[in-house]
Amino acid sequence: MEQISTQLGAALNDLRQAVEKSAQEPRTYNKTSSNVYKPEQARFKLVVWFHDGNRRTYYSYDNAYQGKTAHLDEYEALIKLMRLCKQYAGKFKNAQIFATLDPERRKDSNYNYLIYWAKWNNTIEANKAATFLTKDRHTVLNLAKVEMYSPQNFVK
Repeated sequence: MEQISTQLGAALNDLRQAVEKSAQEPRTYNKTSSNVYKPEQARFKLVVWFHDGNRRTYYSYDNAYQGKTAHLDEYEALIKLMRLCKQYAGKFKNAQIFATLDPERRKDSNYNYLIYWAKWNNTIEANKAATFLTKDRHTVLNLAKVEMYSPQNFVK
């Protein structure tokens, strides 16, 4: 069992895996509820600047549920925001995903580390210091590595 978690941890360790996975099609389903869930806690924030001058902000949904048990899955939350960037491709000037180092992941905290940057000409820049750790059933961003090794142009 230890080998499987080690292999999974190695696969989730690199941000390039997240970029490749975000290019895959998500599963389709029919939404029956009109409820819009707005998270109170989020590790990541996506800010999109559109060509018409509007700006829109989205927050990540970090909790994943298996039955009634919730666990953190920040890796999947980041992938969902990257897919949202691809959904708006061609309609925006810039789309940037920021991360907060706040352990409580409050939405009003300072999102000052740039993780992913999609530009109007389809070029993408990613913070190579962003890696993920698997602790118990939680997949979380390696905060110490992001804080220590992020390039200066990725720190706001």
